[in-house]
Amino acid sequence: MSLKVSHDFDSLISRFKKKDKIALAKLITLIENEPEKAHEVFKHFEDVKHDSYIIGITGSPGVGKSTLTGAICKILLDEGKKIGIICVDPTSPFSGGAFLGDRVRMTNISLHPNVFMRSLASRGYKGGISRAVFDISLLYEAFGMDLIIIETVGVGQAEFDVYNLVYTVVVILVPGYGDAIQMQKAGIIEIGDIYDINKKDLGGEDVAVQIEMMLDDSTFQSGWRPPVTMTNAISGEGVNDLVQNIMDHKEHLELSESIGEKKKNRFRYKIRELVYSKINKIISESFLNEKEINEIINHALVDGKFKIYRTIHNKFEDVNFEIKKR
Repeated sequence: MSLKVSHDFDSLISRFKKKDKIALAKLITLIENEPEKAHEVFKHFEDVKHDSYIIGITGSPGVGKSTLTGAICKILLDEGKKIGIICVDPTSPFSGGAFLGDRVRMTNISLHPNVFMRSLASRGYKGGISRAVFDISLLYEAFGMDLIIIETVGVGQAEFDVYNLVYTVVVILVPGYGDAIQMQKAGIIEIGDIYDINKKDLGGEDVAVQIEMMLDDSTFQSGWRPPVTMTNAISGEGVNDLVQNIMDHKEHLELSESIGEKKKNRFRYKIRELVYSKINKIISESFLNEKEINEIINHALVDGKFKIYRTIHNKFEDVNFEIKKR
């Protein structure tokens, strides 16, 4: 969709403001496919003051993130909450596609009138999320969602970007995940506000004990000591306790006034991402495009592979000079 068709775009914005979900879906598609036009969309919502509470659900593949997200939403929907869900799936490095199958796991809530769910391909973006996640969460806020849930790809040891985009991080584990050293290696002890051992019907008490021991040995400057819950997302057992822990963390952030810093952190992350994106575009278009990369590789294969480092270094010396001139 092009913004050149002004009448259609104005109509889309008008329908969005009337809570039209089709308009919301089309605006999401626009900013996902053409992120450079996001400012054209958001200038129409600069008077919106609504804030949503943003929750991140993260964990390794197969721990039940989607099923648990559905179970959490069911409880919140029964309380009358309006919820926006963003589910990120990995992109194939070969086809560029992704199996966006989250609705299969959330059939019990996906058609609820107070839910809007968007599945995204990560498109190679690092950190377990998609580049469009921040922008889509802003659209959800403009739409009036009470809560936004971001479910990450599930990539394990690199899945930390969600920490910068949400207010509460729920780390999901399952029985057989591994010992305490493996948990620390995966970095989960550093990003979680709440830890949940899902599939408790398979056990998991040993995992809960190890996490509790690690938490006992940790210092929490925020004053919040992450709780550990055990759930069975399919039966719903323990999910109420998990939701209560999420609400308790929300209350803690609000009472301690830490929520303000969390909000600043989200925008700080986005500003840096925009800067890196712009610089990357300038470099790839003006200084080091695909053709030049192939030429450097061909020369390296002929002249010696170790020269590639000197070639790239010299190339970026030119980049630094040009950037300083600008």
